[in-house]
Amino acid sequence: MTQANGANHTQQSILVVEDSDEIRDLLGLVLEEEGYRVVSLKDGREVVETARALQPVLVTLDLALPGKDGWAIARELQDDPETVNIPILVISAYTRELDAPLRRQVARVISKPFYITQVVSEVEAILTGERQP
Repeated sequence: MTQANGANHTQQSILVVEDSDEIRDLLGLVLEEEGYRVVSLKDGREVVETARALQPVLVTLDLALPGKDGWAIARELQDDPETVNIPILVISAYTRELDAPLRRQVARVISKPFYITQVVSEVEAILTGERQP
């Protein structure tokens, strides 16, 4: 995507939740290059409160996190009236362990290792309302 195209996202925030410094930094850098404002967290205990305050257009969520795991976070986000409409993009090595009810609660799932272009494509697809194949 071009920088000019990315400028359309200037005020849209994405909450990146990832415990790996390298992956969190990579996701943040790439999403900022696409024109999003990125807020990053590495500890699961802060996610729901931050999502309530920030009201991001999307949450990228790792499942294996310190403090509180991604499964619990996804359920809390979906059960909270203030965050229920925020789409969740799970990016995790543990995607095979997602049960059917949780898979229905998240917008998309990407397994690690992943291609960064896949993340950008999935974010755009979620935010434009493109149906999952």
